[in-house]
Amino acid sequence: MKNRLLFLEGSSLTSRETLTVLLKESYKIDVLSPRRFSIAYFSRLTHRVPIVDVNRFPVDYLRQVSQLLHKTNYKAILPTHEEGWLLANGKQFLPQSLPIALADKEQFKMLAGKIAFAETADLLGLPTPKWEYVKDADSILLDYPYWLKADYGTAGRSVYKISSKKDLAEVTSKLTASDEEWMVQQDIVGDYGQVQAVFDHGELLAVHSSVKVGSGAGGSAAARLSIESKITREHVEKLGQYIQWHGCLTLDFIRRGDQFYYIECNPRMVEPANAYKAGVNFPKIMIELASHSYAKSEVILGQAGVETHSLMALIIGTAEKTKSRRKILQTIKYWLLRCDSEEVLTPIWKDLPSIIPLVTIILRLLIKPKSVENLVNQTVQHYSVESATVKNIEQKN
Repeated sequence: MKNRLLFLEGSSLTSRETLTVLLKESYKIDVLSPRRFSIAYFSRLTHRVPIVDVNRFPVDYLRQVSQLLHKTNYKAILPTHEEGWLLANGKQFLPQSLPIALADKEQFKMLAGKIAFAETADLLGLPTPKWEYVKDADSILLDYPYWLKADYGTAGRSVYKISSKKDLAEVTSKLTASDEEWMVQQDIVGDYGQVQAVFDHGELLAVHSSVKVGSGAGGSAAARLSIESKITREHVEKLGQYIQWHGCLTLDFIRRGDQFYYIECNPRMVEPANAYKAGVNFPKIMIELASHSYAKSEVILGQAGVETHSLMALIIGTAEKTKSRRKILQTIKYWLLRCDSEEVLTPIWKDLPSIIPLVTIILRLLIKPKSVENLVNQTVQHYSVESATVKNIEQKN
């Protein structure tokens, strides 16, 4: 069935926003998930395919993917989170030809870690905040404030703002708690945003930039305003051409005035709905790349001035920051009354089942706002792929 797609996970906001973008298409979508009730399950487009936990049983995960591909004729696989990184490193467990737009494992190595991206950005002369490797707490030379970051992590996990010796002392034990490498990066005050792009073996096909106007968990962009992409296009195109990237690529930046400073990289598609509303359909391009049917010659640019939001993500962000029922209700009221911003995570008027996770989260956090920490940690655990998991697969090559 060539109208069928495969999502490699269904717990991330990216997977749910991708569904929003695809609502007008005729696809049926199989979603891999160890959880019965992931956020992507609640859509008129999806069917859940049970699968093992990717971090506990990565080889079994890859073998289950392989079995699915032999059984079902998918038009495309969409790597909505870090599972694409795993597939790039586990090709020996998969069919030789995959319907997916995905870079090679050596290309992932240059971008997947925060340290590797900082090194690559320095090599290409891309503007970044000043940064240092961290051996131990005594080796740090940057002035306060700065960010202490584990090499690998997602959704703002393992990232700590350090403004004093006291802050550093409180997290020093984490530097030796595992084999994880660490870096520090100078704090820069400005607007947080992202530039999103898609490449065909180094050729830029589309680019879109946005800044955060509302915060979700870990300071993520739960509401976005699209901006003009001339400078960010030049930077992301330089990176993609150098690495010969294939597929989607997202750079996080801080904008201060007319200057952009790149703080980390997500070597994948990230929450594509604002781009879609601004004229760039990243999921469609990824599907066409995977099926070798992409035909446009000009680079597609996102329109500036488009505002979108994800009410559920904004509620989670408010609960995480304030633990206040009153603030949660204020957030709900404010964004429900906004007429200049469109809901893109749970568009219940277009995809009625999406109301179920929205109402569930609202009730849970109003009853017990402090449960947000457990909620976020469980969600990240279900969609993230740990660096140790990828290293485990690498060692089997």
